[in-house]
Amino acid sequence: MNTSQHGDVAAHTQAVTHRYTMHYPDHAPRTGDPHYAAFEAFRRHHHDSAACYVGERAGHEQCAGGLELHHAVLEFATANAADPAALHRDFPEISEHATAEEIAQWLESSPGEFRWLCAFHHRGHGGAHTASHADWSAQLYVPGLIS
Repeated sequence: MNTSQHGDVAAHTQAVTHRYTMHYPDHAPRTGDPHYAAFEAFRRHHHDSAACYVGERAGHEQCAGGLELHHAVLEFATANAADPAALHRDFPEISEHATAEEIAQWLESSPGEFRWLCAFHHRGHGGAHTASHADWSAQLYVPGLIS
């Protein structure tokens, strides 16, 4: 048995609460976005062959609810305030001087921006919109980490 200098910590369950305030910029309603049609077309075209991103890694037995399309990098509601130079560092296809309109177009038409998630891993307490990034990412590789 491997033991550390301080001894092993037994498996345990721990409640975790995160609380903070989001500062969303002004944005049009989702249905008013002229690029929404591209998002919907991608969703319709790929839905039949889609699988939950988390379930593909840690097992689909922890998935719950139907599949939903998630913006993996930048949520629609934040696109108007995104710094194009910051985006350019990770996504060189976006100009350092891109307009909010160009960023929105990229956001809704870039396949790399989309990730299929079951309802639990999208909006549930184990979801990308709920769990901390560190916890959400860890559950990709640790089955049953969040319940």
